[in-house]
Order: sequence, then structure tokens, then C-alpha cells
Amino acid sequence: METGDLIPAHLAIGTDYGKAIELRMAVRQSIVESSPLYTCPICGVPVYLVSRAEERKFFFRHQVEDGRCPARTRGDMSEEEINARKYNGAKESQAHIRMKEIIAESLRCDPRFSEVKEESILKGQDRAAWRKPDVQAIYDGRPVAFEIQLSTTFLRVIAERRAFYQREGALLVWIFKSFDADKARLTQEDIFYSNNRNLFLASEDTLKASRAASSLILDCRWTEPFLDGGKIDTRWAGRLAAFWELEIDRERQRVFLYDYDRQAEALRGSAVDQFLRLEFEEFWLARSTFDPYDQSVWGRLQTRFREHGIILPSEPNRRPVLLLNALYSAREGHPVGWRYRKLVEVAHCIADRHKEFLRAFRHALTMYRRAEQIRMEDKEGKWRKKAEAYKPLLATNSPEYEPDRRFDALVEILFPELGWSKTQDLAASSNSP
Repeated sequence: METGDLIPAHLAIGTDYGKAIELRMAVRQSIVESSPLYTCPICGVPVYLVSRAEERKFFFRHQVEDGRCPARTRGDMSEEEINARKYNGAKESQAHIRMKEIIAESLRCDPRFSEVKEESILKGQDRAAWRKPDVQAIYDGRPVAFEIQLSTTFLRVIAERRAFYQREGALLVWIFKSFDADKARLTQEDIFYSNNRNLFLASEDTLKASRAASSLILDCRWTEPFLDGGKIDTRWAGRLAAFWELEIDRERQRVFLYDYDRQAEALRGSAVDQFLRLEFEEFWLARSTFDPYDQSVWGRLQTRFREHGIILPSEPNRRPVLLLNALYSAREGHPVGWRYRKLVEVAHCIADRHKEFLRAFRHALTMYRRAEQIRMEDKEGKWRKKAEAYKPLLATNSPEYEPDRRFDALVEILFPELGWSKTQDLAASSNSP
């Protein structure tokens, strides 16, 4: 509804499970706020995202299905009927009551919280709108509502509560009694994924820890992203943490200890850089500087690097070819791009004719531990004498050795282990070759 585009359902949902769960919350909350993200293209009725729990397959469903649309998406039972069958009028469970007591008592241990209340009405600016959170308190001058999640709750209910507390400037924190990642209910995942992939547990143990620390202590669980074969995978982590340690994002109704989104974004950038790095190396290491090259491959590399703000030369044998040959030679331990036989010959070439790259080359020799190799290849001592002559000039920042920093961004992608763009002073040292 923002763009007016007609989008196939499978493209709107995507293939990332976590993103689909986040979309469920966003779509449902947009309906709660009377500004639906998606509507049925046939009848114009707002749609929300549901899932077959057993198959983890997602599809869109009409908010209202009254027979006017030929596309049927609902079963025959209403939410009210499902709730009636599920709870059958049963009173609140003892487990739920004890969880409320644990949270309330833990809050009273923490002097940062005040006005701790259980099952007390919280009215909104619209006096007709109100909620009764399980536990509420004041933190940093603003209300915080704690909701206990023991059984399945309809996504609509979760979205409505988020929207209400968001409007009132309050923070909503969901608390679980237990969580099994392999057996998680979809509603638990709705809360987990929309909260930056963090969740919180409370128990007799956290209450004991709260008493000992005079602070609200929760059992925090989260997933950490990592790269596996160029793709992002996740692993579970967790620890006990005080509430004051958590990062609060009131605008998005999130409270978390571990910033999954930030870490995942950094890894995505690393994965892209790794792909570019490997593709470039495959091209560069397979040829000498003046050999014929595949123009289509080089053109593709130009395009991909340009997308990252890096302009490669029109041909690979133009600058920065000398710098890249020098760094690849230091890394590989043998001449790359030149027809020399030994690495020490590359060193002589750089020191004699390309002084602007000498600092970077020597830094690479140090990082790749090539000092001993250079000494072994310098049988007549010519390189040692040359190094003794130029080291004082490097130490005094002689202009002829001023490094060419135009290619720092490229070097950072191709040789991240060197940290060249972050190195401010690469003056000569007695330990460098």
C-alpha cells in the first residue's frame, strides 16, 4: 500500500525465515494502526501473514472474510471460538500467577524501579483505551509493562499491545518461563524476532539473583550470527543480566542485550567483501601483468567494485597494478605479476623504482612473516645494505617515500588482515625486513 505495486505473495514473504517472522509482526501492527502494508489485490481487504506451524510455510489471510472475495483464506473457527475451546473458561494458571510474583518481587529489589503494580490498569491518552499488564513499574521516568508469555497468544493481541505501549511512550517487555529453540511456538518467535532476536526468561533462580544484586536480573538469550561458507548462520548464547545493562529502543518497542541486527549487518558486509576478494584473487593470481586477460571478467569486477565505491582502472595493467603485485608477492611468498624468480628481487624493484609503495610492501612483509625469507634470499647482503640506507629516510618521513594512499579502500577489501588504511605510522623499525 506504500508503493501501489502488485507483489506476488512469495516475493513479499521472501526466503529468510527470520525476516518473514519480523514481517508477520510489521503487517499485523500496520493493521492495528489502520495503515495496512498489504491488501488483497482482488477485494482490497487488508491481509496479514500466518503460518502452518508444522510445515513453517507462510501465506496471507484476509482480515475479514465475508464471501465477497473468491479467494478463501480462513478456516471456519473465529478467534473467540478458538480461545473458548482452548481455555474453556479456566482460571489463570498457578504458573502464571507465580511468574507475576517473581517479576514483581524482582522489581522491588531494584531501586531504579518504582510504583511496582500487578494487574493494574494502565490508561492511555485516549481514556477509552487501556491495558492491564501483568506487572508494571516506572523506570527512568517512564512506564514499563511486563507481560508473561506462557501459552499461545494471537499475533493480533501481541501487535495491539505493542502499538498501545508505543503510543503511550511506554516500554513493553515480554517474559518467558521457558524457551526451547527446537520446539518454539510461532508466537514465541513473533516476539523473539521482533525484539532483535533477544528474549528474556524469569524463574526462581533469577529472583534469587535479583535479591543478591539488588537489581532486576533476567535470563537473557539471543542468537549470534557468524559466517559459514560465505553464508550467515546463527548460534545461541545467553547469560544472566541486569535490566540496566539492556539497550532500550522505545521507538521500535525493543529491549535487548545483544545487538543482532548490527552484528549481522557487519557480517553481511564481510561476506560481500570476501566474495569480491576471492573473485579478484582468482583473476589476478592466474596471470602476469602483461599477459592477455579476459575483458569480460575484468568488466564484471569493475562493476562489482564500483557498487562499493571503488573504481578499478580501465585495464588491469594500469595503476594500482604495482602495489597489488607487491602485496600479493609478500602474501604468497613468491613474485606475483613479475617475471622475477625470488621475493627479494621484488623488494629491490619496489625500493629502487616505486618508493611510494615501499612502506606498504614492508608492512606486508612483516605481517606475512617474510623477514627470514628475505634474509635467506639476500645471499650477497645487497638488500641488507639497501635497507640500512633507506630506514633513516623512512624514519624522518622523507618526501620521496610518501605513501600513495589513493588505493586504501581497495587494499582494505583485498588485504583486510593488513589493516593498511588504519595504519597511521609505518616508520622503519629494526624488526622489519
